[in-house]
Amino acid sequence: MTTSIAQLEDALSTLTTTTSRAISTSHALSRRSRQLSTLTTPASETSSSLTQASTNLTSTLSLLRDAREKFDTVTDCEPSIERLYRGAKEVAENRNKRGHEIYNVPTDTGSLIDQGSKRYLNDDESMTVGTMTLNNGTIIGLTEQDVYAAADSLEIIRDAHTYFQQRPAWKSSRNASLGLQRVHQLGVDGMCTLIKCHLHNAGPGIRMKRGWAMMRNGDDATIDTRGASTIATNTTFGTKQGGALNPHAHETARDTRERLSAALQNRDLMKSVGEYEENLPLDTRIIRELRAMFECLGGNGCFLNPETTPKPKDIMKALQKYQTAAGKLTRTEKIGSGHYSQLSMNDIETGYPHLDAYAAARRNVAYQALQMFYRNLRSERKKDWDRRKSSGVDEAEIQTGELDSSARDAVRCLEHAMVIVAGEKSIYRCVVSPTSSHTHDNSKIPLEYKYALVAAYSSVCGVVVDRVLDIIELFFVKDASLRNPVKNSSANDSTGLDGDTVDGQNIPDVPSVRFAASTAAAGLRILDAVRMLGPSLAKLCEMASDKMHLRSANSSAGSTTSKDSSTSLASNLCIAIHRMTVKNAGKALETLANAVKFDPIDGEKYRPQDARVAAISSDVVRAIRLVSPFVSAYKSVTKRRPLPWDPKIGDAAGEIEFFIRYLIMLLLANLKSKAVAYTKDADPVAQAKSYLFLMNNTYYLSDQLSYNYSLEATSVHILRNKTEEVDGNDYKINEEWFSDQVDKLFESSKKKYLQDWDKLNLHLTQVESSQLNYSNADQKVLTLDSGRLLKARFSGFNAEFEKLYSLHKGLTIIDPKLREKLINDVKSVFFPKYTEFFNVYSQYQFSKKNMEDYLKYKPDKVETMMNDMFSSY
Repeated sequence: MTTSIAQLEDALSTLTTTTSRAISTSHALSRRSRQLSTLTTPASETSSSLTQASTNLTSTLSLLRDAREKFDTVTDCEPSIERLYRGAKEVAENRNKRGHEIYNVPTDTGSLIDQGSKRYLNDDESMTVGTMTLNNGTIIGLTEQDVYAAADSLEIIRDAHTYFQQRPAWKSSRNASLGLQRVHQLGVDGMCTLIKCHLHNAGPGIRMKRGWAMMRNGDDATIDTRGASTIATNTTFGTKQGGALNPHAHETARDTRERLSAALQNRDLMKSVGEYEENLPLDTRIIRELRAMFECLGGNGCFLNPETTPKPKDIMKALQKYQTAAGKLTRTEKIGSGHYSQLSMNDIETGYPHLDAYAAARRNVAYQALQMFYRNLRSERKKDWDRRKSSGVDEAEIQTGELDSSARDAVRCLEHAMVIVAGEKSIYRCVVSPTSSHTHDNSKIPLEYKYALVAAYSSVCGVVVDRVLDIIELFFVKDASLRNPVKNSSANDSTGLDGDTVDGQNIPDVPSVRFAASTAAAGLRILDAVRMLGPSLAKLCEMASDKMHLRSANSSAGSTTSKDSSTSLASNLCIAIHRMTVKNAGKALETLANAVKFDPIDGEKYRPQDARVAAISSDVVRAIRLVSPFVSAYKSVTKRRPLPWDPKIGDAAGEIEFFIRYLIMLLLANLKSKAVAYTKDADPVAQAKSYLFLMNNTYYLSDQLSYNYSLEATSVHILRNKTEEVDGNDYKINEEWFSDQVDKLFESSKKKYLQDWDKLNLHLTQVESSQLNYSNADQKVLTLDSGRLLKARFSGFNAEFEKLYSLHKGLTIIDPKLREKLINDVKSVFFPKYTEFFNVYSQYQFSKKNMEDYLKYKPDKVETMMNDMFSSY
């Protein structure tokens, strides 16, 4: 036991010693570990620093590579951009050298149909507008890929420029930015030049309607057997061989109105308007190139240098001058100069060069398309004038026919303008519009760029509408002679002007009634077309989507832009056309009324010596027939313009019947003045002429214009409703005022005229039987006193009858019905009484030797003589 305890104590002592040594060793190891850690920490930090340095070096190398690429951008991109620029410049120069300063169109009629024998620019899709041989033999190889490469290069340049703009601290950033700006501007200039050449050389966006073009070509081909017509506007349908095939060339006003009305109702107006149809003149390759360039330059893609980039407010301010309100749009150019407003005369400056290039090219093409069409119409009209003049046609007839032709041609120009604008709208949608509304996010497009798009398209349409406006106003001023009245001027046969005085006072010179009637009808004809086509033309001039985007953008931006400023210049010009046409049509109606009112009193031309129907009566009837079909056009005038016979405007204004009544009343007043003038002549039958003149004219009016109820069952064209448009030749008046004025004047004039013939009855008084005594028992010869009673009566009648007959026989009644009627009325005054008188007293022998002289006018002879009255013509 003791041994075990000792052993345990020894073991415990040994364990204690071992533990102490282990602890000492552990402490030594800890000290050494701390010493080792002290030695390894700097190495770790150094390793971490080396790792960070390696990372920084990698970033620096990447930055240097990017910087080198950006610095090399000019070197890399300049060749493709310079190639585009030079190619575009050479294309522009070559276009001028080819002599087609306007645009490339066929110059022969035969090429209206593509017969495969000739090919024109852009016919081959393997070549662009820049692939051609110059006069010096240099080959331009500007391909579609060159355009795409230049567009990509501009994108790269814009990225590089942004890169350097973000690093202004670099000393080389400024020089690099200047180089990028130079190359970028070169690319923008080249693209704008190429855009202008493409759109200029494409020609007008119209072509002759294929059915008409094939008929004009003079063969039996059909649409299925012949190709589509090529574009040609240097010849107008109806001016050369086959012109009669064009129904619009000699279309009446009624036909035009019915055609346009039917088209508006069926919503196929563009199919019925004009002699041409809209057509996209660009092939697919050119379209791709143009879209690529507009895509590249869209928005602010044409700007690079912030210092030279126009500010949005500056762009908006520049565009505001093209947003004149319709009410403030007035003529600034000379009538007939080819332009109406200075705003549409000059090329637009939107602040975006590619839009300016588009507008400049298409403005030129569209303007020349209409100008050439109008020139051809004028040329053909002049040939027709010379042809009719050489054939001996009356000059007055030529003038009135010229007015109708001029008005028809003005309407044709308006229709042609619609087709041109429709073609330009197709080009805009195909080339410009997709880059602003389809490819791009609309919300990211600057508001000023949207305004520039609208202004550019409006500029193209505006130059066409502006030209039409000048054409129509030129008609009113030149052809229709609707100038301000000039006093104390002499008569002018070339314009149909007649000078006169009333009561010693000078009156304004007015045209002849016939000329004024043709002018009024022509003006209403143009107004008829304007009121029907004007709204559609205004819609074509507006790009609905762009206008909607502008309103939306203005609303979201809280803009206070006025409603007028959101309306394009072209639309305001359309409104100006309507206002100008209404004004001049109203002036033409007033001129017609003045022509009737101031028709000269004296002169064989105005007051026939034989008292026949005056020219003014037939001219007024003609005037009524000319203007009466234009019910709606007349209402367009009265809604907006007070007239002397109808001072009310709007819905309160009267119908065309007011004007016709006014003309009739003026005519009757003029006829009465002429009738009074007869009585002042040194002529024994002057008073009778006065009455017969009124009878002739009032009967003519009644016969031509009175409503005949007996024709109601057989005629469906007689006017039954004042608002219904009918053919002028079928126009009749069934109003009570007409019979009150015209028929009563006829009856009163006839009654006064017959009083002259009633003088014969003074010699046809009866002789009492107690006064008839015979001189002998045979009762064969009356006594001298009794014979004197009958001799006085017969000789008095004979002398009075001879006098009346000789005087009245020279008077004229052309209308056979009136002549027969008046002869019967005259005979009813004295002939029955004379027949009875003659039959009774011719049985007496009241003269021994001269009975035949007293009885020379037997009733049969008198009746024969009377039946020959009023036929001196």
